[in-house]
Amino acid sequence: MLSSLRRARHGLHAAGLALALTCACAAPARAVSCAQAAATQADAHAGRAAQAVAEGAAALARGDEEGARAAFRQALAVEPNNVEAHTYLGVLADRADDLAEAERHFAAAAIAAPYLASARNNYGAILLRLGRAAQARAQFEASLKLERDQPNALVNLAQILFDAGTPADLTAARDLFARAAALAPDAEIARALVVTSLRLGDREGAARYYQDYATRLERTNVAGDAGGAAAGNAAARAELAAALLAAGLAPEAIKEAAAATAADPANVQAVVTLGRAHLQQRDIPAAGRALEAAVARGLDAAPVYAALADVYAAGGYYENAIPAMRLALARDPANESYHVRYGLLLDDSRAPAAAVIRLLESLKQFPRSAPLWLALGIAQLDDGKNTEAEGSFKQSLALDPKSTPALAYLGTTYAERGEYARAIELYERAIAADDKQAITYYLAADAQLKLPDADYARAEKYLARAIELDPALASARLALAKLYVRGERWAEAAAQLERAVQLAPALAEAHYQLGRVYVRLKRTPEAQRELATFKQLSDTEKTQRETDRRDLVRRLANVRF
Repeated sequence: MLSSLRRARHGLHAAGLALALTCACAAPARAVSCAQAAATQADAHAGRAAQAVAEGAAALARGDEEGARAAFRQALAVEPNNVEAHTYLGVLADRADDLAEAERHFAAAAIAAPYLASARNNYGAILLRLGRAAQARAQFEASLKLERDQPNALVNLAQILFDAGTPADLTAARDLFARAAALAPDAEIARALVVTSLRLGDREGAARYYQDYATRLERTNVAGDAGGAAAGNAAARAELAAALLAAGLAPEAIKEAAAATAADPANVQAVVTLGRAHLQQRDIPAAGRALEAAVARGLDAAPVYAALADVYAAGGYYENAIPAMRLALARDPANESYHVRYGLLLDDSRAPAAAVIRLLESLKQFPRSAPLWLALGIAQLDDGKNTEAEGSFKQSLALDPKSTPALAYLGTTYAERGEYARAIELYERAIAADDKQAITYYLAADAQLKLPDADYARAEKYLARAIELDPALASARLALAKLYVRGERWAEAAAQLERAVQLAPALAEAHYQLGRVYVRLKRTPEAQRELATFKQLSDTEKTQRETDRRDLVRRLANVRF
């Protein structure tokens, strides 16, 4: 995830101050003429200092930084507290990455002009670069108290709050960025609003702010304005694309990743994100084209081949997916996750025995890899070796006791042997480890309903929670409907079954149960239609049941790979 947004902003604003000068005259009787002399001297000093600052600014405009420095130092020699000279020298030192020198000048300006908002902001900016966030925050807050509507100070304080990372800090940061955007809109601030919304988990807000960001960046590019350069460079756009994809904003991720790839065709993150974003949109041809084009132009990188393997697998082209994953492994043999994915690809291609052999080889390299032991158990289970699979899942759990997929799979080995009470214990442990997975609730309910003394209320609670977490889980809707049928809650059963057959038209039992419910509701023509559909599908239903359960658990495992 994106961890930081930008470099702190200076505000190159300075103002001359009337400075008190100590009179060097000793005789009190000459106080009036001494004051006059002091005023004359102060005016002369101020005039010479102002002239030196003007000369330095002109030199800076010509690109003569050394000449500018000399002029600003001359101004300070005449007037040591000249705020403008200190500010310019601070900015030049910051540009040269001489942070200690920059801090000295910005601190001097802030001391000389404590009520000048821009001086406080500048000092805070350099403190932030030095990693002294608490002190920087105090300067930015003081600056904003002096002058509320300062885009630079607003952005700088927002950056500190963003880095703090708590929900309250992120919310406050977004409010500050929004204020800055209203005052001085630009692509970088718009990007900061997108990133902050992503960190807050506000998907809708991120999508909304993204539109403004994209529009502003496009205008910046057309105008040739450098103001959006940091937001619009390939690395920044690739990073943002990955974050958008992780939040499920695939269309936005595609736009960012495509722009990053166009700007830098060798950017691996951009290419991989582009392919995965198309895949998330279920546009397998587009995903394949993006990744294959990268390989064709010479981008020989392991992440590209791994992403390509996922795309081929999604299209059912295992004859292409397996070689692509092998290429990823060849280029990054120490990548544990690639070993896991390669083994599972072999298993998915209906070669579980080959997967077992390959995973055992990988375990020699990574003997304490919980994911590899889990993958081995999956392959063994698919190869009909229930006992061996049980041992592998237990080994995975010994290394990672809270692994939801391993707990669920171990429970499945017991369920397939009819040991439902033991299966429930494992499923409930999986729920305790991660209570946001619909599948484990469904599996626990399904096993509960197979017990001779089933706890129907508990099963109903689990099924309702499964549907709440995943409204598209047709098997959970079917099981809940059967409970409603048991309690003669016909209308509720019909609603669940109607949705189940919409989600899974080939689910034979759902059609059968819906036909029975329609009979009870005296909806005879619809009942006849559903029972006829059931008759057509019933021949394949029996062999499909175990496969369905394993597919559900595999979906749970895929979340981790």
